[in-house]
Amino acid sequence: MPHARTEEDRAVIMEAARSIMVHTARRQELITYADLNQKISEDTDTEPFDFSREADRDALGALLADVVKDDLLHSRFMLSSVATLSDLEREPGNEFYALAENLGHLEPGASRERKYEFWAEQLKLTHDHYKRRI
Repeated sequence: MPHARTEEDRAVIMEAARSIMVHTARRQELITYADLNQKISEDTDTEPFDFSREADRDALGALLADVVKDDLLHSRFMLSSVATLSDLEREPGNEFYALAENLGHLEPGASRERKYEFWAEQLKLTHDHYKRRI
């Protein structure tokens, strides 16, 4: 049961996710959720989240939300903006936008165009921040 993890495991996985996304941002790249999941598993020697299970998809989403919330204490961007659905769908999932709305960074009921614009702004802020820290 990959989603049923101890708090200690969750902290290690959360730090690995943050580190992977920071390295991705430093390279001015994007990473798919699947690749992020695989790298987290490899870096922490834990079972990957099983995306065929809703509970595991939700668990990874909650983990990324917690990384963003922690980072927002000292930054003005959503680090998870570097994570995307796939190489073809090069934008984040609906959970990214829902989190942005919940945090008050994106107006509720924003149009698809506004959501994409918001994501592009967050991605630029993230890339710009880490570009200076290579």
